[in-house]
Amino acid sequence: MIVAKFGGSSVADAGQFKKVRAIVEANADRKMIVVSAAGKSDREAVKVTDLLIQVEKLRDAGEDYMPVFNHIQSRFVGIRDALGLKVGIETDLKKISKEIPTCSHDYLVSRGEFLTAKLMADFLGYQFIDAARFLVFDQKGVNYGQSINRLRDFISYDDHIVVPGFYGVDEHGMTHLMPRGGSDISGALLANFVDADLYENWTDVSGIKMADPRIINNSRKINELTYEELQELSYMGISVFQEEAIQPAKEKQIPIAILNTNHPEEDGTLVVDSADKTAPSLVTGIAGKKDYIVISIKKYQLNKRLDVMAKVFSVIQKFGVKFDYVPAGTDSVQFLAKRADVDGKLMAIVSSLKSECSLDDVKLEKNIAMVAAVSSQFGKRPAIAGKILDLLDNSQIKIHLVVQEGSDIKVVFGVANSDYEKTIEKIYRSTAVSATRLKMVI
Repeated sequence: MIVAKFGGSSVADAGQFKKVRAIVEANADRKMIVVSAAGKSDREAVKVTDLLIQVEKLRDAGEDYMPVFNHIQSRFVGIRDALGLKVGIETDLKKISKEIPTCSHDYLVSRGEFLTAKLMADFLGYQFIDAARFLVFDQKGVNYGQSINRLRDFISYDDHIVVPGFYGVDEHGMTHLMPRGGSDISGALLANFVDADLYENWTDVSGIKMADPRIINNSRKINELTYEELQELSYMGISVFQEEAIQPAKEKQIPIAILNTNHPEEDGTLVVDSADKTAPSLVTGIAGKKDYIVISIKKYQLNKRLDVMAKVFSVIQKFGVKFDYVPAGTDSVQFLAKRADVDGKLMAIVSSLKSECSLDDVKLEKNIAMVAAVSSQFGKRPAIAGKILDLLDNSQIKIHLVVQEGSDIKVVFGVANSDYEKTIEKIYRSTAVSATRLKMVI
């Protein structure tokens, strides 16, 4: 049995709905479908989710939000009418309109998925199941036991259902949103709950590229990678798949296929527990992020001075900023943070470290980019990281830091923002990748 999730671009208009139905009907095992809210299209420049956020902002500002909501209504009614459906979506829209003045952020923003799933269920002839009926969150996150028990109460393995992604309910029955991109998580959770054989994630790209195609023209596709490799690449900036959606599939060893709704005939990327690594590739993928700051602190034999480190952490903690902590030697430690997370606090943090922690030196570097090379081969072939470092050194790219702590499949290089694209290109161009083809069964 297959759980298939279709993203916002896949359900943006009536034409995209027809593509989804063709894909679903091509394989009888696609019994459980998860959808995002209608996204951007040639005629619609704004995602429905963002329109709902606009409605909320106007409401909170005491301004007239009905023109925006009327546009949302016309969009859903337009899809319904273009597909010749009979579902009375106006009733749901009227109820939402009445709720707007007092409803929560989570309820309002989740209505895009709710309405899209209603239309898709009618179009496919499947049963609509509101995620609020079974997907339960508590203080620790997803309550798997309660969610599975609720789901089993009203569906069986052979049922054909459509579920809205991106939300569930909390312990009190109130709507609970996931992070943006949360429909990926919804699909993975549903696949976990029903012990699916495969979780398909349909989007507008044919799998995951080895490097950002905006930097590398015609970047080669990754045919197959592991859950761990995908997790690291997602964390470091690849936006094709939501990082938190990996664990539910990994837990049950459910393969993930990342495929293109607009070109279902094309190969995608398959994510599994152990990928075929017979190809002569130094790295599986390259990803990164710009605009970090790095604070380097130095104290003689700092690794033995727990009292100093305790004071350092106390100073950082009081500013409420999330830092990554990287040992850089016996005398020094580096702290990394996104520039946006420390805006307005950075100089105060540096000043407090200098005045309160009895350090020998505090150094601040701005405009740093982090570039990660990811491969499950690193643990078996540790010399790969050195080879990449040599490549960058020969290209006269200044390396501000190298991080491999806590991972045997990822090496992160800190470079200047201005060297970001050059670094990715150099790593990409200097690694051999097999062009073998992985054939998906669509």
